[in-house]
Amino acid sequence: MRAMPPPTVPIAIVGFGSIARSHLTALRSLPVVRPDSVSPLVTTIVTERPSEVREEAAALGVERVVETVEEALADGELGLIDVASRNDRHAPQGRLVLDAGRALYIEKPIGRTPQEAEALAARAHEVDWPSQVGLVMRYEPAIVEARALIREGAIGEVRHGRTGTFHGSYLDPSRPISWRLRAASAGGGAMLDLGVHLIDALRFLLGEARLVTASARTVVATRPGADGAEERVDVDDWSWAELEFGAGAHVTVEASRIFLGAEGLPFQLYGTEGSLVGDPEKGRLTLRRFDGREAAYREVARGDPYVRVVETLRPPSRLSLGSFVDLHAAGLHHALLRVAAEDPATGLAPTLSDAAAAESIAHAIVEMGLHSPPVAVAAGPVSEPRSPHG
Repeated sequence: MRAMPPPTVPIAIVGFGSIARSHLTALRSLPVVRPDSVSPLVTTIVTERPSEVREEAAALGVERVVETVEEALADGELGLIDVASRNDRHAPQGRLVLDAGRALYIEKPIGRTPQEAEALAARAHEVDWPSQVGLVMRYEPAIVEARALIREGAIGEVRHGRTGTFHGSYLDPSRPISWRLRAASAGGGAMLDLGVHLIDALRFLLGEARLVTASARTVVATRPGADGAEERVDVDDWSWAELEFGAGAHVTVEASRIFLGAEGLPFQLYGTEGSLVGDPEKGRLTLRRFDGREAAYREVARGDPYVRVVETLRPPSRLSLGSFVDLHAAGLHHALLRVAAEDPATGLAPTLSDAAAAESIAHAIVEMGLHSPPVAVAAGPVSEPRSPHG
């Protein structure tokens, strides 16, 4: 008896910039890397420059290129709308999709402000069709395994930790101004762009967070505009915060777009019975315990449903598309399964409410960090070292 072919989900991608292209790469690869799962079919691209995009889209097998989400929604066959456009488009385009009764996959931030994000999250809560946000660190194997280990008590009660996301993309002061460097279009800088992934991952691992203290800086204050004149940058290049989780776990979070030469994603959590330390993008987090029982705890964690599902959602290691695209492939794969079949891991997919909460924390970090003046510390004169001979 011939097996039934996997279900097909027609998709429209909104946007045709770098993140939309990453989504397109991930979606087009899924039938190859996971041939027995759901089959995505990108039928439509929505772009504000259709005449420029149409030829390239056709070469990629996408014949329908339209200018607005409303035009895309006229196709009643579309099963998922993937909003991967500019940040200031996310909230209005996401609402159009939800109001039209279609499943939504949307990139972060879901709003430029906490109010925009919360309003869209509230609308998603009112409807019965799936919605999901591209907070893809939940699909890092190291993160879901860390969650399982923490829940099993592998490091005891979490006391403190630190993590950060470091890139050097905006260190060069001659890099021109762009929409990503304007609050009106981007919503925020390093913390909203990069740090929000870590904030969501920490909430996923440890629960709700409270902001304790923060610092933020715009290091390159002006950049060349289109006419050569200098324009002011009004988003953060670097931000840092201390967050408190649960019963007193304090974790510092740092995000930088001016960190050149040692880019990475360090992640450290310390508890009463051990620690989890490493870089999720480079593999699992190292579990260290005082009693040498690492292997026993890892064996238990391997049976965790989220750990097992994430393994099946990602491309197999031998067919990896690179760490960045692998993450997006897993998130989109999960969204497609939620549309076409059953959710294989209820509670794993990041909701719009999760995004609104993480983004609200990111905004609060920058607000506190930019407007809290340094505290002067009184100090006496430095003592001269005494001679051993008096």
